[in-house]
Amino acid sequence: MRIAIVGTAGQGKTTLVKHFLKKWNMYKTPVKTYRDIIEENNLSHSSSTTAETQLLILDFMTQTLEEHKDEKHIIHDRCPLDNLAYSLHAAEKDLISEEVLGITVDIVRRSLKNLDIIFWLKYDPAIKIVNDGTRDTNLNYIQEIDDIFAGLYEQYSDHLGNTPFFIAEDCPAIIPVDMTNLDDRIAWIGEFIDQKGNLVETGESVLDPKNLETMEQMLKDQGLWIEKDAQYKNLTDQIKNFKI
Repeated sequence: MRIAIVGTAGQGKTTLVKHFLKKWNMYKTPVKTYRDIIEENNLSHSSSTTAETQLLILDFMTQTLEEHKDEKHIIHDRCPLDNLAYSLHAAEKDLISEEVLGITVDIVRRSLKNLDIIFWLKYDPAIKIVNDGTRDTNLNYIQEIDDIFAGLYEQYSDHLGNTPFFIAEDCPAIIPVDMTNLDDRIAWIGEFIDQKGNLVETGESVLDPKNLETMEQMLKDQGLWIEKDAQYKNLTDQIKNFKI
């Protein structure tokens, strides 16, 4: 599976990737990240970003996906969907032009064909934001980016096939992760990835629209998710709209 972990700043994406690699050690992750691009080029970023920054990071992310498109087991710490979220915010704040945003939307939606599943870590105010020297720690900004991710997820789950942000036939599954505990996050991912690192299957893919009842029952059988009825519905609804 070609997997990416996405979300607003400070939500534990890198930590989750590290623990994912311990559980599924057949996977690997690219050594170089977007942070290296920022540091190597001394770029302004996040709430002070520029068109140059957004396009350089986007170019790096799309090239990385392309380089690893034939990998059987690869996990990415962020992907072009992150770049889109940050670019939408930058355009709203007049930090980049509408032309740059349009180019970004087109490149991002085409690049996502090189992923199978995106796990979106939703913002949790209980998580303490740590300054790592690169991260923007402004809470309002972090929440605004998460709101954009939520909007993109709504476009995916409710409007796939009728949205400019995703190409229906090339769109990966986008799975929300709304728990904070690391073990719970790994357990949740384990509902979709089996011990061999492949998509969980029950005869046919549990993500196949034909198997929604199997998918829903699989989730309900897990005591950890017993009270997440709304999440069951959201997942099964969004599964109707994509193919892997």
